[in-house]
Amino acid sequence: MSGPDLAITVVTPTCEPYLREKQFVEAVPYILRKFCYQIPSAAAFASETRFIRSLDQFDAVYLFPGFSQWVLKKVANEAKPIFLERINCHTVTAKTILDEAYSRLGLEPCHTITVESAARETEDISFADYIFCPSSEVLKSYAVAGISKEKLIQSTYGWSPDRFQSRFLTKPHAGSRHCVFLFVGYLSVRKGTHLLLRAWEKAGINGKLVLVGNMEPAIEKACSNVLNRPDVAWHKYSSDVGKAYAEADVFAFPSLEEGSPLVTYEAMAHGLPMLVSPMAAGEIVRDRIDGMVIPPYDEESWIEALRKFSMNPDLRQHCGDSARRRMDEFTWEKVGRRRAAEIVKRMDRRAPIF
Repeated sequence: MSGPDLAITVVTPTCEPYLREKQFVEAVPYILRKFCYQIPSAAAFASETRFIRSLDQFDAVYLFPGFSQWVLKKVANEAKPIFLERINCHTVTAKTILDEAYSRLGLEPCHTITVESAARETEDISFADYIFCPSSEVLKSYAVAGISKEKLIQSTYGWSPDRFQSRFLTKPHAGSRHCVFLFVGYLSVRKGTHLLLRAWEKAGINGKLVLVGNMEPAIEKACSNVLNRPDVAWHKYSSDVGKAYAEADVFAFPSLEEGSPLVTYEAMAHGLPMLVSPMAAGEIVRDRIDGMVIPPYDEESWIEALRKFSMNPDLRQHCGDSARRRMDEFTWEKVGRRRAAEIVKRMDRRAPIF
């Protein structure tokens, strides 16, 4: 994310040797890196302590979720501008969405958000000068929580072209057989997996639904009959998710609560037409251009969209080509430069005038 006007230093528990001469500072010696995985709390404390020790070298700080509150307070006491990253909606919004989702299934909420943790987030962000929000849905949730819009920076996430050479693969089954719909991620209530499975069951498509990811027990309980269908394939783990993208025809993701899911970027980079909810669109998918953006609980529209994509290869091609072209502007390099510009702009506003 660095550029001519912005130098970045990353303080981390540990990193690969080739990164040490760049912008990374290791808090834990390389020979002790295995302990970072065995005792993560100790590694986090070491990283935070090393970060605070280096604080006088920085003009501003950027903090990713997971830090301790004492770090925030220390930075605030030093009057350093604080940029926070929020990867999901405000926990008050997320809790409301998830409580309703589990209630609709007749289940007790299985998420970990509590009234106390939501209050803790509200307290944390009170220390922030600016908050990066990866989509308008996230930004809206913080505005609703009472955060000044002057603090909120709408941004995006991105994808790495080097990681996905699979996007150049030719589909082995293109144009000759049934349509393959793909879902990648934690198969959970939060990501709307049950809604996709129920719409799939009612759509009556001559196709295949491929699910890649671990499964929440609530989904297995609520959708066992659909999961056992011959036209539904579940892969708990994939060492090559790029291959799954390359072999699919449509990406389907009716998530109920998100920030800006990386799988959306990855699927679009592979030229997949998108069938997503507003949360899953992540500010990236354009309705009727890159695919279809449909409210997650609008079952009839999901059924219709599944059928439409299944029967119309020209529509799939048109939306997929548009999605692929759009991703040229969302590589991590370009996204990083845009984010750096946002930081520099706000730092310039704070510069003293003599």
